[in-house]
Amino acid sequence: MRYSFILIISLLAFQAQSQDKIYKRGGDIILAKIQEIGVDEVKYKLFEEQEGPTYGIEKDRIVKIIFQNGRTETYKSSLKDPTLYQGQSKNALKLNFLSPLSGYTQFGYERSLKPGRSIEFNLGIIGLGKNQVIDYTYYLPGTNVPTEYKRDAKGANIGIGYKFIKTPDFINRNIRFAHLLQGSYIKPTIYTGVYGENIIDYKTQVPIAERRTVAYGSLMVELGKQWIFSEQFMLDIYFGLGYCFDNINDDGRYSYSSVSDEYQAYHFNTLRLGSSPGFALSGGLKIGILLNKPKD
Repeated sequence: MRYSFILIISLLAFQAQSQDKIYKRGGDIILAKIQEIGVDEVKYKLFEEQEGPTYGIEKDRIVKIIFQNGRTETYKSSLKDPTLYQGQSKNALKLNFLSPLSGYTQFGYERSLKPGRSIEFNLGIIGLGKNQVIDYTYYLPGTNVPTEYKRDAKGANIGIGYKFIKTPDFINRNIRFAHLLQGSYIKPTIYTGVYGENIIDYKTQVPIAERRTVAYGSLMVELGKQWIFSEQFMLDIYFGLGYCFDNINDDGRYSYSSVSDEYQAYHFNTLRLGSSPGFALSGGLKIGILLNKPKD
């Protein structure tokens, strides 16, 4: 009896050692007999049915394989493997295409840190763009002639954001991967800026044109999608929500500006709704070019 027990244990141990084990993402383990390891998938038979059908599983769904001889083969998520993106540019210069229509011009620089992650810096030159009108019927002192009174804002803003880029959901022989800067993304972003602008002061009951200095900051979460064309050009569309705070503290009875006051303020890269600190929006359409593409 004792020898039979030892024989059974030995057979079970031998059987366990002769199995190939496929560890799937998610924790499942397949006891198998590996038939073939291809470019995109692994073919195997179930260990209990070695005369049965041959199955296939994509490598992206496998964490590792432990072979019967004890050797372990580990698999990375293919679309996050940096070697797939060798030869691609990791840097891009951007221009917020619509920003000049809003009174400023925004430039950007994006650098990929690794597949699925990048960092982006923005610089906005306030005043380099269309000059906004804050009052169409302002009367110059000593005259009865209505005229346009413009914002004439001058200053700068900066921003920094960290992108989490969604990689494609599939990979095959024909579509192996996209550009490492391409895809849908979520980007926590910080903006800050300082600028001077015109307002109309009514404290003396007579409208007087004055200047004021505005400082602001905003914390945003931006959602967007970026496309790469011909490994040279890019298009980036985004929309953001967050909070904005500034130093505007006008008394509505004494000052006027149609674009920035206590209750709503357009800070070029951020629109504040409500009094400060208040709910904020951002958005834009960026075009860009890729830089420093490595030589083959």
